[in-house]
Amino acid sequence: MSPIRNVVICSAGVGSRLGLDMPKCLAPIEGRPLIHWQLDLLQDIENVIIVVGYQASQVMKAVLEKRPDAIFAVNHEYLTTNTLDSMLMGISRLEEPFIYLDGDLLVDSQAIGRIAEAPCPCIGIKRTYSEQPVCVKLGTGKQAGLVVGFTRELLEYEWTGLAKLNPHEAKAAKGAQYVYHAVERVLPVAAVEIDCVEIDTKRDLEEARLWMKDQALSSDFGKSVAVR
Repeated sequence: MSPIRNVVICSAGVGSRLGLDMPKCLAPIEGRPLIHWQLDLLQDIENVIIVVGYQASQVMKAVLEKRPDAIFAVNHEYLTTNTLDSMLMGISRLEEPFIYLDGDLLVDSQAIGRIAEAPCPCIGIKRTYSEQPVCVKLGTGKQAGLVVGFTRELLEYEWTGLAKLNPHEAKAAKGAQYVYHAVERVLPVAAVEIDCVEIDTKRDLEEARLWMKDQALSSDFGKSVAVR
C-alpha cells in the first residue's frame, strides 16, 4: 500500500461550548495542549496541514513547537463557516488520499495506523458515547463491516471525526455543512473501530483528562505509528 502522506486537522472554530476562551485544540490535557497529543501520533506523516481561524496565531505557535514543518491554511470566515468548509481549504491543493482529523478529537495510539491501512474511503467509528452523536448505520451480509448511512437516531456506533478520504470526492461536497456529508456521497465506506474522546464541553474536558491518563499508561502512546 502506498504511504499516506497528508493529514488535515481542522482547528478553526471558536469552541464556545467549552468556555475557555481558546480554541479546543489548545485545551490543556495533562499539562499539554490537545494538539500536541495529536501531533505525537502523526510523526510519520510527511505533510501535516492545520486549518486555523479563531486565535490563529496562538494555534500556529503551539503547532510549530512540535511540528516546525507544519502547513497552515487560514479560514478567515470561521465565524460563519463550518468544518467542511475548513477541510476544503486544507485540501485545496491535494490530489491524493488524506487523513482527516477533527481538532477537538483525541484518538488512541493505534487509530491513525489503522485508518491509514484501511481501504479508502473509510471512517473511524466508536460505540456511541457522546451527548449529541451522529450515529452510523452498519451494513449486513455482503456489506458487513461497512458504513451505509448516517443518522441522528441513537444507534450502537457513532462517527468519530477521523477518516481517510479522496480529495476529489470530498471537494464534490462543497456547499454541504459537515464532513460526514462529504462521506455520505461515497457510501458505503469501510468502518474502522477506534477508541477516542471528543471535547465539546467542560465535562468532556474532564473526561478527556481521565481518558488520557489511562492512555498514557500504554507504553506505545505518543510514539509515531508507521503508516505504510
